[in-house]
Amino acid sequence: MLLQRTLSKSDFQLARSCALKLHWRENGLPDNRAFNPYLQLLADGGYMVEALARAMYAGGTMLESSGNATADAARTLELLREDNITLYQATFLAGRRLVRTDIIEKRGNIVRLIEVKAKSFDGAEHASSLQSGGAGVFRSKVKGNAILSPWIPKFEDLTYQVLVIERALPGVTVQPFLLLVDKSKRSALDNLPSLFALVRHEHADGSTRLLSADFLGSDDELQKLDLLTEVDASAEVASLRETVDTAATLFETQLDAPFATLTPPLGPHCGDCEFRTEPIAESGFAQCWGTLAAVAPHALGLFRVSSVSDTDGTSIVTALAREGKASLFDIPEARLSKKDGSVGPVAERQLRQLRHSRAGTTWVSATLRDKLQGLTYPMHFIDFEVSRLALPYHAKMRPYGQVAFQWSCHTVDALGATPRHTEWLNIEHAWPNMAFWQSLRAVIGDSDCVLTWSPYEQGRMNELKTEHEHFMDRDATLIEWVDGLKGRIFDLHNCAVNDFYHPGMGGRTSVKVVLDALWKSDDAMRDQYATWTDASVSVSSLVDPYHALPALEIAGVVQDVREGTGAMRAYEAMMYGVEKTDVEAKAKWRSLLLQYCKLDTLSMVLIFEHWRRTYTQRYPEE
Repeated sequence: MLLQRTLSKSDFQLARSCALKLHWRENGLPDNRAFNPYLQLLADGGYMVEALARAMYAGGTMLESSGNATADAARTLELLREDNITLYQATFLAGRRLVRTDIIEKRGNIVRLIEVKAKSFDGAEHASSLQSGGAGVFRSKVKGNAILSPWIPKFEDLTYQVLVIERALPGVTVQPFLLLVDKSKRSALDNLPSLFALVRHEHADGSTRLLSADFLGSDDELQKLDLLTEVDASAEVASLRETVDTAATLFETQLDAPFATLTPPLGPHCGDCEFRTEPIAESGFAQCWGTLAAVAPHALGLFRVSSVSDTDGTSIVTALAREGKASLFDIPEARLSKKDGSVGPVAERQLRQLRHSRAGTTWVSATLRDKLQGLTYPMHFIDFEVSRLALPYHAKMRPYGQVAFQWSCHTVDALGATPRHTEWLNIEHAWPNMAFWQSLRAVIGDSDCVLTWSPYEQGRMNELKTEHEHFMDRDATLIEWVDGLKGRIFDLHNCAVNDFYHPGMGGRTSVKVVLDALWKSDDAMRDQYATWTDASVSVSSLVDPYHALPALEIAGVVQDVREGTGAMRAYEAMMYGVEKTDVEAKAKWRSLLLQYCKLDTLSMVLIFEHWRRTYTQRYPEE
């Protein structure tokens, strides 16, 4: 077995974001990434992209990982003695650098390295740019043609692999390619996920895990799935070789380095660190920040804290840390103003957070009453759930095309009325977007007031409007209705940002955060929830409804859905996962989806009612 630590390509990418993250991973510290192996496999349909790629480069040998990198690398080198061979998941080890490649094609002394990514690009635009003498869609159009920042990690990943293979196979020529999802293309097949099968692998203890997927389609179906495009990445890799090699050399030296020899790069990026776990004292975040980790409220919690800098341009978080400070209240209010002394909308929200968190008070704008009283009954509080797979579900869809699979609506017919709930969830394999629109329109009508939390719902309807002509004749009624929504939708999230602040919200404004902040202190809110829901539901000031959502055991694994990404994964599991033919499992997935989406819209009503009570108390009508 390989005893020393190695620098895998995922290790390299992690270290590029923060070298200390590599240290914590190598030392086995826990992170807070929500990692469910099954749902991760479903993520973005990436498993289908990989399986389709192997079908495109057919005839290869799959090299399963044995857990022994040295042995796996030796087997790869042995197979590559052949002049012509294709390998999937080949292992290369050069010193302490380790990579497992997606696809390798060896033809004599030439090794074609194909890295499969579920990331999309516009292949037609890229080809047109190159043909006209441009630099392509991965590079800036200004002088220098630098690689665009969203693509740098992808090309650095590929460059790292090239460097390792060249060391492991001296004398060969490595030709690097990215195989990407091409959004300039459309699928010619319907119910595409049915052409893929998830592969289960059994452990020695009898448990199972999901490792990969297989393409089950015919050669004819494969030809119709022209959705991936191979891109020559030689120029990009050449430009990054020195940078990547230098960084990799540094990271290799840090694999065994004690923490005392490393300098944590403290800054606003630490707020999203996956090693900021509970209990905080035992986390990697705490070791980086020392005694400043447990400071509360923390400066990292300021609304859009990355926008605030010190007098020398350094991030305010970094500047404070250098002075041994990390409290929200250590941030000078003067640093939130512009050079001319004016204060923009972001700074207004930041100042509000600083002042009312310090005082422990709730703030309500004088205009909130007029905004909410200007709304008319009936009011429809709506929430959408949408899924996008790298390879589209249905014929005529683009990669990552929208599938609107669920909506929830709580309707309040009059002041003080109990909310009525309606909902819709797709369980059919046909294109569902039109049924989504028609069922929603039947509930919210053509003129009633519609309330959302963010512009998300309007955006999804706009996309349906522009895309529907690829699936059916142009529907002028749909276009007119969607356009009419613009004047009917009231965004409650804008109120959370501009008209209200509770110290429990901190720098966040999601519906879940706002509900949780109010839930703990508002007896009336908890009473309303108990009245409007099943009387058997336990209502506690300590646990908000989202955290109280029950989990369900599905196929031997406890699953829950408490946020939008989880809902999308649950839908994909229900429709296209291993349990897609299991009636009982599908019913449980459906139950999880319905209870989550229903709570989102009920939470909006609860918050609306809290605001109405609050402004009535603060600003009673004369």
